[in-house]
Amino acid sequence: MIPFQEYTINLGLMISFIYLTSLFYKNFLMNTDQELKEVTLVFIASLTAWVSMYFGIHLNESVIFDLRFVPLIIATLYATRRRYIIWVGIGTGLMRLTFGLTSAAMVGFINMILLTLLALIIAHLARAWPYRRKMWTVVLTINSLNTLIIALLGVIPLMEVLPLLMFTIFPVNILLSLLLVWIVKDMIDEHVNKLDLMDKAGKDPLTQLFNRRVFLRYFKKYSSHRDRFPLSLVFIDIDHFKKVNDEHGHIVGDMVLQHISRLIAGNLRNVDIVSRYGGEEFVVLLPHCSEKDARHIMERLRKIIEENGFQKHDITIPITLSIGIATSPGVEPKKLLEAADQAVYLAKENGRNRVECAGA
Repeated sequence: MIPFQEYTINLGLMISFIYLTSLFYKNFLMNTDQELKEVTLVFIASLTAWVSMYFGIHLNESVIFDLRFVPLIIATLYATRRRYIIWVGIGTGLMRLTFGLTSAAMVGFINMILLTLLALIIAHLARAWPYRRKMWTVVLTINSLNTLIIALLGVIPLMEVLPLLMFTIFPVNILLSLLLVWIVKDMIDEHVNKLDLMDKAGKDPLTQLFNRRVFLRYFKKYSSHRDRFPLSLVFIDIDHFKKVNDEHGHIVGDMVLQHISRLIAGNLRNVDIVSRYGGEEFVVLLPHCSEKDARHIMERLRKIIEENGFQKHDITIPITLSIGIATSPGVEPKKLLEAADQAVYLAKENGRNRVECAGA
């Protein structure tokens, strides 16, 4: 007889765990340390396996059939490092021992160790496989080995459980494994698509730098924390850019903007926030950067731009920058943007191709 109630409970609990893990990841784990993120997911996977065993198909006081191997399947498909597959497998095996140190529990532990070894072999062999091929291989082989081990090492005589294994547990486990894997994949794909949309929404489509909206969000964040001083804000304006568009056309003008954007982003720190503010204007936030250091960085950048003008086929366009810097302390944090903008105009009035600091 098919144990509908136990399977329904197992399936419902696993779907709930997957959904709650997704919510927890998006709201708490996404921006945490990668190692902490992975370890937390391994713990949740082991806990999910324990719950599956607790509400599993209890054939007697010590023998349990359940979906404990599904977290191992998911780890095999999505874990970024092999050791996480090992941790999920061993963690699930240890969870089986919490129901009592019986011969059935030891068989369950050995079963998870063998399934983990198989998962590691598949993960190694399937590195370059298409996802669909890898998914079918993982689901079918792990389910097959799980059923085979139960049949050969089970503590209940084989003939008593063979009909249940072959005609109920094995096919239903495969179907439910595929369903749960599909749910996980759908959630991961949705999460990746949202991140991609968020990334595109925050980027200037031409230069691939942050756009003004994202910059203003970072500016508000940094300028509201006085303990993050010193904080420098830099306005960068391409000199005579209108002349480039007038003489060479807007297509070449766009290529010049892309060229300058790459040079600016490539010569600053990873923590610096580089944005296209509009037209030929760029703005940069330099956290923990004094006015002296900011001036040194921008003088170096100005020279790099001057020495690496735009070249394309037979077109050579010399490029220079006018740069304005404002730094807190010295300038009130919320007025950095205005002060740096004024410093840019001062640089232009003093001959362009230069760096000026607010209040200097």
